[in-house]
Amino acid sequence: MDRFYQEIGENLNRLGVKVLLFDLDDTLIYTGEMFIKYMNEYVEVVAQETGLPREQVDECLKRLNDEEYKAMGVNPARWGVVVSKVAMELVGHEDSVLKNLSILMKIYEETPRLRSGATAVLEILKEAGIKMALVTHANVEWTQRKLQSTGLANYFETIVIVDENKHKSEEDWLEAVDKMGVLPDECLILGDNLGGDIIPAANIGARTMWLHNGSTWSVYRTGTVPESTFHLDEITQLLSALGRLR
Repeated sequence: MDRFYQEIGENLNRLGVKVLLFDLDDTLIYTGEMFIKYMNEYVEVVAQETGLPREQVDECLKRLNDEEYKAMGVNPARWGVVVSKVAMELVGHEDSVLKNLSILMKIYEETPRLRSGATAVLEILKEAGIKMALVTHANVEWTQRKLQSTGLANYFETIVIVDENKHKSEEDWLEAVDKMGVLPDECLILGDNLGGDIIPAANIGARTMWLHNGSTWSVYRTGTVPESTFHLDEITQLLSALGRLR
């Protein structure tokens, strides 16, 4: 086992990597499934109460949520704006649309599931003496609950929580890099969001690994994948991938 840990360090040294930086949502935990669960519940209830076709309610909710994400980021207050706009489109059914907002807010109350193998990978990296940081984009209180309930907070020397009202960018990854006392090209960054994780990370000169099956949200897969990015199907492939990077 000591040789196993040694090989991890040797692979990172060969690559010139001193720090691994991770995204949180849909990289280490399943966040998207909570959105799907409660958006579906909201659609089912509104469709049943109003008699509207489920497909109509579903299309309206998803389209307006995508629009407001671009304007408001990941602030939970976004849902209030979304349902207000849904009510404006589903004329005559405003009461049902608005009163069921509480269903969507359940997203922020549920403890997320850890991605399969995420804790094992982090534990191995920790045992191998690898420095790690986390850069996550969400409401601060919600993020702290997720980290504490899953135990993930214990693995990172630095945790950067990006302002929920904006989108994750190069400056946010650079903040974590600076706090870890290294240069961008001494970092390997892993995330599921092409626009918020992989592209900005590559732009600052870091090595990148894209968990391309991480998010179910198409917005997170929009953009051109940097040529040097290594693709992962699951986070459990991270350790073996280190030996194949050049």
